[in-house]
Amino acid sequence: MMGMDVKLEYKYNVKDFGAIGDGKTYDTSAIQQALDSASKDGGIVYFPQGTYLTGTLYLKSNVSVIMNGKATILASSEIECYGADTHFNRYAGEHFLDKCLIYAEDCVNIRIYGGTINGNGAEFYEDGKPDIIHPMLFRFLRCKNIWMEDVNITMPAGWSTAFIECEDIHIRGIDISSRHYNGDGLDFDSCRNVFVSDCNMDTSDDCLCIQNSVAGRVSRNIIVRNCVMKSRWAAVRIGLLNSGDIEDVVISDCIFHDTLCSGFKIQAAESGRIHDVLMSNIIMRNVTRPIFVTSNFCKMGVLEESARDSSKGIDGLYFKNIIIDNTSQEKPGSMDGIFVVGTPERKIRDVSLTDIRYHVLGGGGYTKKEIPELTGKRPEYYELDVSPSSVLYARHVAKLEMNRFFYDLEQDDLREPIIFEDVVMAGE
Repeated sequence: MMGMDVKLEYKYNVKDFGAIGDGKTYDTSAIQQALDSASKDGGIVYFPQGTYLTGTLYLKSNVSVIMNGKATILASSEIECYGADTHFNRYAGEHFLDKCLIYAEDCVNIRIYGGTINGNGAEFYEDGKPDIIHPMLFRFLRCKNIWMEDVNITMPAGWSTAFIECEDIHIRGIDISSRHYNGDGLDFDSCRNVFVSDCNMDTSDDCLCIQNSVAGRVSRNIIVRNCVMKSRWAAVRIGLLNSGDIEDVVISDCIFHDTLCSGFKIQAAESGRIHDVLMSNIIMRNVTRPIFVTSNFCKMGVLEESARDSSKGIDGLYFKNIIIDNTSQEKPGSMDGIFVVGTPERKIRDVSLTDIRYHVLGGGGYTKKEIPELTGKRPEYYELDVSPSSVLYARHVAKLEMNRFFYDLEQDDLREPIIFEDVVMAGE
């Protein structure tokens, strides 16, 4: 267990507090009693084999939750079983994600090992669309020293996790299957000292998201490695919600596959700065837009942000040793390729593409057309219509560096492979 010195004394067995574990009887009260009791002396709450139906649970400081490999926490399908005191989702217009199943606020030393967390997501949907409210699974607010290992997260109704203003987060061996609407995997908002490794994520929304909704607070020291990601949206998103700065991020030794929107989606839409991000040793297969970087101004969050400063945006993105193979796609996309686009007032600065091998499907029958400026718009690919290039399109970029950037096209393409507009290359 991550080398932690955890004494396996299961003093607080949830069944000793009255939990049934039959998947039909509500065990909320019994589980909460076990958590409350364990918090008094820093004990371990143990879930033996069984399925434990529950509404919102409140984690406490100095508590370890250890689940038998055949134990499942099953989320209630009744929205009345979810607490109203579990903070809120910080994206504007997304109040339907305010509730959550497992919540911790201002806690320290929380450990969760093993078992399955089933969000019962299908119960919140009708005809494939979300109901008015569909809860997240985990939400941690201002917590420190969080450990999660070997947990299977499946069928959340909303995001799988939200870590907000947390520090010292250690996640390893998590398996996430989240294919319902708003199905994010690991979300870190205004967090510091985050270590993620050896996880497998299959999501409908972003697999992993690094953002910062708090002006004046810096989100930093985030390391992600040895993960496999598949998504209908982005494998890794950095920013969009970025009132505060995001810096010192390392993502390495990962595989992205069968991802519809983007591999790396890095976006400065609010007033914060995104800088010093290193992405290396990555393999992408069938990822429509392998790299999608934008910088503009578009209010996304519900919190106040600092005054807009056009000198702050994106600077210091380093892509190194990346293999991209999209030749297995069924047909060329209208917005495929690598996309790095700022605005005249907020240029993207200092981007390095080194040791990139890009195998492109090609086959596009599009001619060059104007791409609208992103000013004031939510920077999504569907706002941009058709990419004028088949491999790389860059606009409003200062200091772009390309070293050993190789590409080939499986099929002929009417578009130019690479187009630069208002781009200054490194050394010029």
